[in-house]
Order: sequence, then C-alpha cells, then structure tokens
Amino acid sequence: MKVICNRGALLEAISVAGNAVASRTPKPVLQCLKVTAADDKLTIAATDLEVAIRYSDAQVQIEQPGETLLPADKFRDIVRESIDDTLAIEVVDNVANIRGQDSHFKIFTQKAADFPPVPDFEGEADFTITGGTLKQLIGQTLFAAAKESTRYAFNGILVVAKGKKVNLVATDGRRLASAKADLVSDKLSKEGATAIIPAKAMTMIDKLIDDPEEAVGFQIRENQVIFHTSSATLTSNLVEGQFPPYEDVIPKDTDKKMTASTADFLSAIRRAALLTTEESKGVRLTFTKKGLVLQSRSPESGEATINFPCKFEGTDVEIGFNPSFLVDALKVVDTDEITLELTAPNRPGLVRAGAGFTYVIMPVNLQ
Repeated sequence: MKVICNRGALLEAISVAGNAVASRTPKPVLQCLKVTAADDKLTIAATDLEVAIRYSDAQVQIEQPGETLLPADKFRDIVRESIDDTLAIEVVDNVANIRGQDSHFKIFTQKAADFPPVPDFEGEADFTITGGTLKQLIGQTLFAAAKESTRYAFNGILVVAKGKKVNLVATDGRRLASAKADLVSDKLSKEGATAIIPAKAMTMIDKLIDDPEEAVGFQIRENQVIFHTSSATLTSNLVEGQFPPYEDVIPKDTDKKMTASTADFLSAIRRAALLTTEESKGVRLTFTKKGLVLQSRSPESGEATINFPCKFEGTDVEIGFNPSFLVDALKVVDTDEITLELTAPNRPGLVRAGAGFTYVIMPVNLQ
C-alpha cells in the first residue's frame, strides 16, 4: 500500500473512527485502525465489537492499493503533531513508513485479515432524516438516558419511525424526554420500525454529522442498527430489553398550566438552585394567579426566593422539582416559549416546547 494524504482530512478520519477503538481489551487488533486504500479513497475503520465506524477520506492519491492495521494511538499522534500539509504512507511487509517533509516514522503493523469484519451499508435505507434534525433530536433526549442502570433499556434511546415521523425517547426513571420530527423518506411498512440504540452510539453519530442538510440513512436489523452518511458508516448493537410504555408516562389529565419565556424561566431556575445542596436538591415552586415564586433552602448555606412573573391557568399549587432536571431540559429547547403543565404536588410535571418536544419530570419531596 502506498498513498499520499491530505493531513487535515486524514486527521479528521482518524479522529472520527477512533471513537470506536477499544480502550481496554485483551485483543490488540481492537486497539488498531484498519486502513484500506482502494477505489480512489482511503477508508479507516475501527470497532470495539459493540460499535463500529468506517470513515472514507477522498482527499488522497493512491499509488498502490492495499490494507493494513495501524495502532490507533501512535498513528493519531503522528498525524496530529505533523507540520506537513500532506503525508506519504507506504506499507512494506509489516512496517508502515509515514513520511513528511522533514520526518520519517516507522510503525509496526498487524495483519488486516485478523481485524473483525465491519458491516457496510448495503441497499436502501429503511428511513432517512436530515443531519441537523437528527442532531436536534439527539440533543433533546440523550441527556435523559440513564448513565448507569440495571435496567439496560434505560441506557439507550428508543427510536420509533412510523408514518413519516420519527420519535426519540429517553428516560432514567425520574424523567423522560421525547422529541419528534419529520422523516425525509422511508421504506417502512405500516408497522414502522422500533429499536433501542445505545447512548454511546447516539453520541458517536451526533459527532459524525457535520452537514445539517445531509441525509442520514438508518437500517434496523434484528440486533443491529446501521447509520450512513456520505462519508461515514456507523454500526451498533441494539440494547436488549423492553423499553417502558412511555406514552403511559406522559400525563393526560393536567389542569394547570404555566406559560413563560424559556430563557427567563431557565434563569429563574438557575438562580433558585444556587442555594441547594446534594442533600437538599429541590426547589419549591408555588404557582398562583399572581405568578410563580421559587424557593430553595439549605441548612448550610441559607435561603433563596425568586419572584417570577408568568401566565398561569388553574388552581394554586405548590410542587418541588430537582432544578438540575429542569435546567437540562430548558437548555435544549429551541423555542422562545415553553409551557409547564401540572396536576398535583405528587404527580409528574409536563414541559412542552413547540410541536415536537415533551419532557416529563417527577416531583421531589420538600422538607
């Protein structure tokens, strides 16, 4: 194999594919990048056996096609620290020679045949969505997925594609975020498609998207999902288990509603949260026709009271919420105005923003 690469494009390809390199593994090949020169492009692939990425770089001159395995960390460091606009890579036997204008590195390689197969995107997508829309949906749900949970389904994001729409849902048992949007196209049956995709894979696909107008294709198989853009393909195992019936969690009988500026409400919550602690992680919200009063109290720090003017419909109510959970949702809202719907102090609150974002938050007990 012998190629001449644009260093910037090569570094991007290494960085993207490197997200799937196994950090700890007894298998040395999983700490390598598979580099393939063929069909006028350089393809870099990586996998940790749960997630796999292949990324294509077209800014390359192929003088001799071929493939090899290079240690991901050393390869990345050499390319990143280089001061050259282009780098020449030549593999002879089990040694890769990487040359710049004033540098020459020799790296020992491994056999490409020992690398696990990385699935490719074949045929038509089950459905497609624009990159910008998918990034928005991921941003509005990923934060609510459980970081660690014995209920594995909570560690992923539920994707439901049906009727020209796609819905992403995430929950950690104390809150639930749901975001909907239109599909660009689909080849789905009337039943649609459903999958629980690991949060790790969703984070990676979010990083892969750099053009908001580019279509991202999905293929959902029995135990895998494959994402595809013009330059990258990401494959991930699906999360096993049953996702909770999320539609049953969304309150249907709310009779109280606050309407307020998103930015102003976010500011009020953040200020009220200043005098909370890990032990007293709650803000009291008192709604009346006059508006909203936010209060927090900490035995070690003191008390805070914020008077927040807003539109409120319904009977007076007092309820406690974890301010961090409210802040997380308000930060990802893309509308100037939100609504908070309530039923009772011991019932979940419901935040709505625009036509697509819904957020359910459980109340907390206040002493």
